[in-house]
Amino acid sequence: MISHGGSIFYSQLKDEYRSVDEIARKLTTIFTGVSYEVLLEDATVFYAELARKGFVECVEDMNAGKSSNYFSYDNYEPCIIEAESNATVEYNEVFAGEYSLTRVHVDISSRCNENCVHCYIPVECKRGMMDEDMFDKVLAQCVDMKIINITLSGGEPMLNPHLKSFLIKCCEANLSVNILSNLTCLSDELLDVIASNPLICVQTSVYAMDADVHDSVTQHKGSFQKTISAIRELHKRNVPMQINCPIMKQNLHSYREVLEFAKSLNIEANSDYTLFGSYDSSGINLGCRITKADIEDILDADYTNANVYDEAIQVINQKKVGDDEPICTVCKSSLCISNTGDVYPCEGWQRMILGNLNTMTLRQIWEDSPLTKHLRGLKYRDFGECSVCQDRKYCTTCLIMNANENGGDYMQVNPYMCELARIKKRIIEVKMGKIARY
Repeated sequence: MISHGGSIFYSQLKDEYRSVDEIARKLTTIFTGVSYEVLLEDATVFYAELARKGFVECVEDMNAGKSSNYFSYDNYEPCIIEAESNATVEYNEVFAGEYSLTRVHVDISSRCNENCVHCYIPVECKRGMMDEDMFDKVLAQCVDMKIINITLSGGEPMLNPHLKSFLIKCCEANLSVNILSNLTCLSDELLDVIASNPLICVQTSVYAMDADVHDSVTQHKGSFQKTISAIRELHKRNVPMQINCPIMKQNLHSYREVLEFAKSLNIEANSDYTLFGSYDSSGINLGCRITKADIEDILDADYTNANVYDEAIQVINQKKVGDDEPICTVCKSSLCISNTGDVYPCEGWQRMILGNLNTMTLRQIWEDSPLTKHLRGLKYRDFGECSVCQDRKYCTTCLIMNANENGGDYMQVNPYMCELARIKKRIIEVKMGKIARY
């Protein structure tokens, strides 16, 4: 996700090479209150970060031609690029109150060949497939709105027979693409298309390095071997990947092995224990959640890592929780689109329909929809419990979590998230020595 100011920087890029000096001089006509030197420095940092993530290519010599390999697992090293904050403040002041749609999540297939026990999509809703006409409509409107990134998901997106052509069209539109897939249907033909486009990355889920445990989550025997084999093939072709490992009762004692596996291949990985409830509010998948005591043990262990602990403290210290601060990131930079053209705020909140592309444009839904504006404008003051809560800096208030576990009522605070905030605060205060362990 990038800011509105960042999108202006991004808009200066062309299909051919341009010097950073030329771009910085152009930016001085847009950011009239910022010096050329500051813009040159910030542009250099900004484009270097985009290049590191595979969005653009940076070369010393514009006549040198395209490099053969922008990304390799052999030399990939995660890094943090820090920029001066003063210029960022000026840009935020210039674009205060405006929101740019930079990312769209598209469910091209609600069907899935797995039946994961923690899935938030009700079984009866896993039946649809996006056709070519709808995808072309989505893509055209994404291009019109200068979207940067499109995520192709489901269900299982590789069940859609048009996925290859969808990927080619995204490439022609210069869109960065994320594919969210279990990879069990990865064919040689799709592998070639994915590996040939440096703007494609893949996200998949692995639940354990024990096939029986993994397959017990997917409820699809043999899925572990297929997913791991596909990961290794993508790795050989230097396709950027991320491995997700939701933590639940089934894999509580084996999820760390997944993180170690990813680390051994230099693949980014993360784990999460919150789990969205099913969006029909049935709660049928929430029996997978681990206990609060288990969460305490996880955080206690994670915070023994100084880097993890310092990052958590930094996030807490920087979190703004005043009455006039937005309580959730919903409708700030992204939207989701179903296979039928329904537009909704976030992955996992399919019941909250903002509009449909058969009757409205994406721009109208983003800029004019009263419901979109309402959700975007929700502040801490609109949630009485949150505005007076002493733990709110430790909390991630989520309208989806509220809605899916309260019969669709997103304004009713989910007590589960409140408890997670209390646990995190207590663990951190123990680490700080403010309170005694008990």
